[in-house]
Amino acid sequence: MKSLLLFAIVFYQRHLSARKGFCCAYRHHAGHASCSLLGLRAVRRFGIVGGLRMLKRRLYLCGVASRRYAPLRPHRYQRGDCDPGCDLPCEGGCELPGMQSCQPLEILDCADVCGCGGSKNNRKESSKEAAVYIPPPIDRRT
Repeated sequence: MKSLLLFAIVFYQRHLSARKGFCCAYRHHAGHASCSLLGLRAVRRFGIVGGLRMLKRRLYLCGVASRRYAPLRPHRYQRGDCDPGCDLPCEGGCELPGMQSCQPLEILDCADVCGCGGSKNNRKESSKEAAVYIPPPIDRRT
């Protein structure tokens, strides 16, 4: 089982990691070994359970570093593009006495009930993450 896990990590390093286009955020910021390299070393040294426990902690720190230090990416969509409008057919139920056609849909349009816009900042905000220590970058020039 241990050799299968080590093979999966090496396969990821050689074939998948090289093609994904970005590196480990923890490695990029702090200058330490990447998450996959740490996982490989930890599984070799401490076995499956101990190695995966260390890797889980490192992946958490990598996620925190990514959310904390990565620049914001622009949204690929425009907020409100899926709101129902009055161009939808209003057959039955929309025309009530004393109301104009499609008025309930106009109310929904203003409310932005679809929720496909998201917030300005899609980063995970957490008070727990604010207290997580990420080491400063290592100065490798010395």
